[in-house]
Amino acid sequence: MKIERVSRKDEKNVLISFDNGERLILSEDTFYTSGLRKGDEISEDRFSYFIEQNIIYHIKQRALSFLGRRFHSERELLIKLKSKSYEERLIKIVLTELENKNFIDDKIFANHFVEEKLKKKHWGKNKIRAALFSKGVSVSIVDEVLGQFDLDQAQNTTAFELAQKKYDKLKLRENDNSKLKQKVISFLLSRGFDYEAASESVNKIIK
Repeated sequence: MKIERVSRKDEKNVLISFDNGERLILSEDTFYTSGLRKGDEISEDRFSYFIEQNIIYHIKQRALSFLGRRFHSERELLIKLKSKSYEERLIKIVLTELENKNFIDDKIFANHFVEEKLKKKHWGKNKIRAALFSKGVSVSIVDEVLGQFDLDQAQNTTAFELAQKKYDKLKLRENDNSKLKQKVISFLLSRGFDYEAASESVNKIIK
């Protein structure tokens, strides 16, 4: 088939019309990268190739939009892009390119995630670890990143502060120290602190 006409469809897309009545809409970037010109002959396979390249372009733009808002793990991006009904094979092509260009790095993502959850959300390390696993970050990266933080002292301090606040609220309506202790420990466990840190914090308060 031969390209009969090239015209602008809108601000971001180009419309290519062929002599057999076929039409092809490409993003401006995809069109200029393709090198297509009026009068060019292209095969059905090449026609399909350009359609695929255009889809890849749009997947990449969507991925970059997600990354512009915050850091994402590779698995997070895969799930979000699949929810937009893009083909997984094409998504993985984009993710590989973004990873090669350092737009995606699970280690950097994990570092930012741990720092935020420790300092702003006051999560325990168990909750942080579980959350990173759920986002597809590998065990080796999670262990390495968590190992870079001085967690023991920070966790003990945070656990004690959270326990004190929870205890102060609960003691207004609960006089039984054993029940108070169990409720505060359960609260700390739900925030991802281990039993030892939770129990030690509560014992300090009750003493």
